[in-house]
Amino acid sequence: MTEAAQCTVETCDPSQSWYGYQPNLGINIFFAALYGVSATYCFILTVWKRKWLTYTITILVGSLLELVGYAARIVGHNDPWFSTGWILQYSIITFAPVFMSAALYVCIGRIADFLGRGAFNINPRLYSRVFIPCDIVALVVQGAGGAVSVTESVRTTGVSPGAAIVIAGLTFQLVSLSVFFIMFGAVLWPTNLWHPKSSDLPIRQARRLRTFAICIITAILLIIGRSAFRVAELSEGIRGSLIHDELLFIIFDGFPVVIATLIIVTAHPIFMLQTGQDYKYGKPNSHEMVLLSGTAA
Repeated sequence: MTEAAQCTVETCDPSQSWYGYQPNLGINIFFAALYGVSATYCFILTVWKRKWLTYTITILVGSLLELVGYAARIVGHNDPWFSTGWILQYSIITFAPVFMSAALYVCIGRIADFLGRGAFNINPRLYSRVFIPCDIVALVVQGAGGAVSVTESVRTTGVSPGAAIVIAGLTFQLVSLSVFFIMFGAVLWPTNLWHPKSSDLPIRQARRLRTFAICIITAILLIIGRSAFRVAELSEGIRGSLIHDELLFIIFDGFPVVIATLIIVTAHPIFMLQTGQDYKYGKPNSHEMVLLSGTAA
């Protein structure tokens, strides 16, 4: 890599920079703006509704981190040799989606409270007690890997120790998300969610709950796909071809995470899981729940 003190985008080839390219200004402003909107909306909901606080605040924190990461990439457009900006965006954008998946983990216990324990007959309280700690572990490991990467040379070939730690954190997150996806499916499968005429739930409530479930499933799959891409990307090391291909980053990281974020922000359980009275929904093992959306998660 060419020395940063000697280079500008006019005098040096951006392929020799930390990024391996000159970050596209327009797309990074676009992503930053969307995360800004997401963070603002979550802040308003937090102050206004004061319900589902864990869900809302984790998305707020994740959105703010993504905003900082893309702000660093915007700075990188003018100076892709700025090492602090590269390290910042590399680290933050890698682990910020952990907060989005944490928001998803909050939902499954509440949905199981409403629909029933599902095929595996698991106590709904166990979901958050298991998956949220898993998310914390993934966050700590990825953060530690990012910290180690700060001390490493960009000239390092192959998988550096810092990248290996990040890969371990991403892999752990990928596994926990995949298990969560299976568990979520096991909660939904035995119910009459997809056949609302067979249940006692009003059609409007059934439609809202079904839409929410589809949104959660979509967000999970997007984050799983993104995590798989980041594992493959970092497996080549920080000088690999994947990590220095901005188009692949935009397609397999930028868009999946921002779409997942907008989905879980728009389909917020404050509005999607309103239950003004008790309903029995699903099979006989379902039990009633009062004011699902009225609990500060």
